[in-house]
Amino acid sequence: MKITRRDYLKSLAVALVGSSTAATFGDEIARKEQPKEDALHLKILSYNIQIGRAPGGSYSNPAEAFLDRTAEVIKNSAPDIAGLQEVDKNTERSGIDVDQLGELSRLTDLYPTFSPKRELPGGLYGVGVLSKERPITVETVIMEGSAHPRALQMLEFEKYYFFNTHLPLTAPLRQKAVQTIDSEAAKRTDKPIILVGDLNAEPTSEEIQTLRKTWTQVSPEAPTFPAPEPTVQIDYVFVRNAAKIDVVKSEVVPDRSTSDHRPVFCELTIQ
Repeated sequence: MKITRRDYLKSLAVALVGSSTAATFGDEIARKEQPKEDALHLKILSYNIQIGRAPGGSYSNPAEAFLDRTAEVIKNSAPDIAGLQEVDKNTERSGIDVDQLGELSRLTDLYPTFSPKRELPGGLYGVGVLSKERPITVETVIMEGSAHPRALQMLEFEKYYFFNTHLPLTAPLRQKAVQTIDSEAAKRTDKPIILVGDLNAEPTSEEIQTLRKTWTQVSPEAPTFPAPEPTVQIDYVFVRNAAKIDVVKSEVVPDRSTSDHRPVFCELTIQ
């Protein structure tokens, strides 16, 4: 069969159109299979470090602040972000030249963000965050406490907010603090919010029940205090503004000798 130049060019044009259509169809499939937004995967630690003291340690003796042991507990959990409570900065009781969060940052290779809640002789006392990412913004709200003021530390990252706090000892003041937490969370609806802390409230308390109305608890139902033989649960991790939460791991870290609290660890995937 003889093929004319016209027939050849016509066949070639059809083949090229088919090839182009197939490539376009394949690209469309690839685009449809690509997720619209990557899920947020985080390893989270909440840890009241008791200014580096072991259970029963003296608060007045700087030599009893063993930050190297605190750092080992943090490193063993390998968190993306850790909320710490009871942190000293250049105080007489923990060492005038010792920035505890700065030292823990050096030992763990995580970025430090400190929020003071009161002045102490020589320095400051407050809460702190260690994170792999540097926060975009940092805000602190000082709340009323019985023995001393309390702080709500709020950090913004690219894909989430992180709240870190240490609530008062009395129920009425904790209830006011929870109202503050909810009020601040209501201002931030564009990303998931992680809330961690020593909340000084047991699961059946009005404060925790209030939080559970708008937050999802992802930390385990297990005692966290006192560290040697825990009998009460007062340390938590909560999440808000999440369409779906997959809890990969949730545990109370079995450390009984580094602080009077046991750390709480959660590994989550949030969408």
